[in-house]
Amino acid sequence: MAVQQVVSPVLVGRDEALATLAAAVRTAVTDGPAVALLAGEAGLGKSRLLAEFTRSAGPRVRVVEGACTELAGDGLAYAPFVAVVRRLIRSGAAGRPHELADWFPQLGTAGTGTGGKHRLHEAVLALFEQVAADRPLLVAIEDLHWADAASRELFGFLARNLAQPGVLLVATYRPAGADAGRLGPLLSELARGRRTTTLRLAPLTEPEVGHQLAAILGARPDPAAVRRIHERSDGNPLFVEALARAGDRTPDSLRDLLLYGPRSLPAPARRLLGTASAAGGHVDHRLLAAVADPDTGDDLDLLLRELVDRSLLVVDGDGYDFRHALIRQAVYEDLLPGERARVHARYAAALRHSESLAELAAHAYAAGDHETTLTAAHRAAARAYRGYAYDEQLHLLDRVLAVWGRVPDPAALLGADRVDVLTAAAEAAMLTGDYRHGIELAGAGLAAVDERAEPGRAAQLLEHRGRLSIRLDGTGIADLERALALLPDDPGSVQRGRILGMMAMGRPLRSAESRAEFTAALRAGRHTGDPTVTVRGLLGVGAMTGEPTLLAEAATLADRLDSPDLALTVPMYQAALHTRLGDQQRAVAVAGEGIRRARRLGLARSRGAELARYAVRGMILAGRWDEADAVLAEALREDPPPSPRLALRILAGLLALLRGDLDPADEVAAEVADIDGSELLGLLARHQLLCLVALAHGDLDRADRHLDRALADPALAANYGNDVRPILVAGALVQRARLDRGGRGASGVPARRARLAALDAAVEVDGPFDGAQQATLRALLEDRGFDRAVTAWRDLGQPYELAEALVHSVRAEQPTDGAARLREAALLADRLGAAPLTERIARVAGATPARHGLTDRERDVLDLLAEGLSNRQIAQRLHISPSTAGVHVSHILSKLGAATRTEAAAIAHRESLTEHRTDAPA
Repeated sequence: MAVQQVVSPVLVGRDEALATLAAAVRTAVTDGPAVALLAGEAGLGKSRLLAEFTRSAGPRVRVVEGACTELAGDGLAYAPFVAVVRRLIRSGAAGRPHELADWFPQLGTAGTGTGGKHRLHEAVLALFEQVAADRPLLVAIEDLHWADAASRELFGFLARNLAQPGVLLVATYRPAGADAGRLGPLLSELARGRRTTTLRLAPLTEPEVGHQLAAILGARPDPAAVRRIHERSDGNPLFVEALARAGDRTPDSLRDLLLYGPRSLPAPARRLLGTASAAGGHVDHRLLAAVADPDTGDDLDLLLRELVDRSLLVVDGDGYDFRHALIRQAVYEDLLPGERARVHARYAAALRHSESLAELAAHAYAAGDHETTLTAAHRAAARAYRGYAYDEQLHLLDRVLAVWGRVPDPAALLGADRVDVLTAAAEAAMLTGDYRHGIELAGAGLAAVDERAEPGRAAQLLEHRGRLSIRLDGTGIADLERALALLPDDPGSVQRGRILGMMAMGRPLRSAESRAEFTAALRAGRHTGDPTVTVRGLLGVGAMTGEPTLLAEAATLADRLDSPDLALTVPMYQAALHTRLGDQQRAVAVAGEGIRRARRLGLARSRGAELARYAVRGMILAGRWDEADAVLAEALREDPPPSPRLALRILAGLLALLRGDLDPADEVAAEVADIDGSELLGLLARHQLLCLVALAHGDLDRADRHLDRALADPALAANYGNDVRPILVAGALVQRARLDRGGRGASGVPARRARLAALDAAVEVDGPFDGAQQATLRALLEDRGFDRAVTAWRDLGQPYELAEALVHSVRAEQPTDGAARLREAALLADRLGAAPLTERIARVAGATPARHGLTDRERDVLDLLAEGLSNRQIAQRLHISPSTAGVHVSHILSKLGAATRTEAAAIAHRESLTEHRTDAPA
């Protein structure tokens, strides 16, 4: 069970800073007293870094800390040094505390109060050097930006005059803000010191935010959530902790912190900051001047200077932005409802005659101006579509629909009715990958259309909803069949041809229905000349026949269309065909180019995620595992729809498994274990993953349960061999492990092997890649014939599969070049980083008998042969076929140089070759 933390239990992204602090301590000990300046804004973890350093340093370094406060200017002179000295006294490290009590009565020891400032400085210096004589002393003064003048002066004195080795002065401070200005002279002086180290803590990167969230939540977070929190927090660890389990609204605990500075502003500056927050981000200076409170007048620049000096706003080009997006959000949320409405109304008035239509729509909506919202949002949506900004288009069309009933005669204002808007919004949702929302929009459109009066319009909405449903979860055929029924049975109908092509794309490619529909779509496309219909038909027929020229023709036609979605469907079919033909490099190339194009066209979340599936699979097969990791991370952070997201997660789990990283593989397995896959035809690989994860844990019963469930999946019969065969191979590996383990658990192996063999025979071989998979499968089921698999994988250039086949060949058949095969396999596994395979190779190499070159299986057979058993009896005991047992006996006789079974048994007894049996699975 995952344990959720309040704060991150581990310090993330600060290894280099910790190493720098450790180096500064070494400098202080070996070269003389040193200074370390640690700069970073609030929440970046300066105090946490010191605490982690203290923990890691242990008793070797004495660490004492004192903190400055914002009240330091109100009579709390020397406050941080009082805390340092008190801690030294309490630890017993200080010698004569009464001397310092003359200046620090807070220490609790009465003093005379005599002596000048110079004597105080000397006394503190002497104390530090005395303590450091015992072991290195690190004196940390936190929040130096709040230090009073006396403390700043004492810190500078110590930095200049400490002479005995072993003392490191550390100061943390914020580099920006009004308080930091007082530090300027001291920082300049310290920076010139020979032994001064300056560390500037940077915000966490997105991967580091992911590590922090994983530590807080006790589980690996979703990449899209990591991206959102990284953007909202700007990589500030404190903000990440606050946002880890928060929604879109700023958490109360964080809001108080963020609003501390804004609420301390004078009223005019605070009102101006609230006005800036309503802009939603960057605001141009002229626009801000136009919407600022009329009472501001000529004081605008002075107020802006104050906000910049306090680091609430930063200058951004010709305008301003908030230093943190979370500060802007907190300030905006702090506005009263009436304040917000008035500010937004002023923005809308200022933008009414501008070309900033989306901004105008947003401000008009927030101000309650529904008519302006309607017209501006509709115009802005059309512009967003032309610019491939489909997310923005969908958002704007949703806004149009939100105010539709609040405006008199909206259709007359727009020249389009509500069904037109719903249809456009449903298409935009498909392009963005928000399939569920698109289904709702298409459904609302269908509810408003009379099928009998407008069958073509209803069929269009049904096509949209069907296509969206297919992409969401594999359903949707019923909507497409209904759409087809609404249209006349006219082979020359373009709309009918488009729906036929979409129906075919939604079915398993091997089905009789898809074959007929793709053929009909291509015929309709050729007849009507409609490129969309023709492309869909070419894709299906080309995929079914394995003819690359048809896909090339589809690509040429699609490029002439203003249909980015269809244009990006083409490389999916091309990549799938290249994989089937065994050309993984070309599959990766075409899918990679498609991904880049999807990003340019604003389709990274939808078509880009689908293309990433093909690219990653090709990369894994081609041995380009690091690249596969990068593509997976990039695709998942786009927050793809459920089906492609699961497919990508399955690939990530399989890749982790190949590398021996069981934790992420277990996470994915748990995620997909209970999926009802009857509709998810594209997720067959989950069965393979579940079997292999169980096998990796040695839980063969669980592996067989997953296998039984996989073999009962009706989707197996409807898919290509290159999707089905990996599941059968996984099942064969489970049976191989059962035989290796032996005992009663191996009794069910023959039946399962027979079932796997029957399914293999029923699935047509689908190209060279699938042929190589079949060669591996049959060799595993028969314990022989691995040379064919070795040759097939070598020809295809797939390193992991080749290495596995080499190992299996040595283990099962002990060829004369077995040592060379193991060396080749080890080299391949090492290059890939396939740790489990590397370990297996080492076990096989260590278990291969030096005498006579017998394999483990041959020695199993020899044990039983020496007992006088027949081939049939040996087969029954080892759960193999009699013919396979006979092959093993022939090999044994040849390797031992024996003419008969009796002679072989005699050699075995004489040379102690029997009774070696092992239960270790390979």
